[in-house]
Amino acid sequence: MTTQSPLVTIPQTEVHILSSAHVDHDFSISVALPPGYADSQQSYRTLYMTDANWLFDMTVPIVRFLGLDGQIPPLVIVGIGYPGRWYNTPERNHDFVPHGWLDDPAAGGADQFLRFIRSELIPFVGSTYRVDNDDRAFWGDSLGGLFGLYVLLNHPDTFDRYVLGSPWIDRADHPVFEYERGYAASHTDLPARVCVAAGALEFENVLANIDRLTSSLRGRDYPNLKLTTHSFAGESHISVMPYNVSKGIRAVFA
Repeated sequence: MTTQSPLVTIPQTEVHILSSAHVDHDFSISVALPPGYADSQQSYRTLYMTDANWLFDMTVPIVRFLGLDGQIPPLVIVGIGYPGRWYNTPERNHDFVPHGWLDDPAAGGADQFLRFIRSELIPFVGSTYRVDNDDRAFWGDSLGGLFGLYVLLNHPDTFDRYVLGSPWIDRADHPVFEYERGYAASHTDLPARVCVAAGALEFENVLANIDRLTSSLRGRDYPNLKLTTHSFAGESHISVMPYNVSKGIRAVFA
């Protein structure tokens, strides 16, 4: 008779299943508490991240070690994922991508997803954990990075710091450029700390479009936009992910 071995778990983590009035599927919310959380009374800054199904277990040790090393403050990590899934899900394309940003009929739900984050998830985290509601960071990669751009250019006050890894801007006529121009036409400032990072071996058109967008943002001379960019030599769209979060989280908390 054989017994099943226990699953590997990440210490000091919790999972909540949340339903939403704005999105017609449930979310699996993974929360990682910083070392010392249980023995303190302080409020902690938060890092919200997408793709928790497959990036949460990579992100948690990176952020915790950077905190223990004193390079960033200790953070409560809030991972947004989907119940019972691991990698690519239909919900992912729907939630991360606004209408017209991707040639996928399932896409187009970014506005509803953002409403879930702003009106349901952030209040839930604030009422459940000791967090600093005046300092929230975001980390997303690929389509998650593209969603971060959508938030930055529409509701930048959702987060104070944005780590945007390899945002999937795959064509020169991508609607993100229209969003950027529209924001600039009606605003004189973009108060946020932003890091956009990618691997040097990613598709050339994606890298060119990332450079075009970040150059446009720099050219606006927003007084309170702190923008950092970085390219990692020898890294692809997949292999660059841990570098994106490590470099990006340090940059936005510098």
